[in-house]
Amino acid sequence: MDAYEQSASVYAAAAAIAKSARSREELVRLALLFTQLGTMLSTIAALQALDAGTAAGDTQAADLSTL
Repeated sequence: MDAYEQSASVYAAAAAIAKSARSREELVRLALLFTQLGTMLSTIAALQALDAGTAAGDTQAADLSTL
């Protein structure tokens, strides 16, 4: 799946969720939940990268530019 297909898939999922939300409040709650989920996944990935750099004996911090 390339970047265009992935973006289209994410848009389609967002549109489907927005259409099925019973209220504006539910939609906002879902948006907050997915934002928190994404933040936590990024945090976990960054910590894993730091752990991998430490385990490899790097004296420099792990390269997080790919996150």
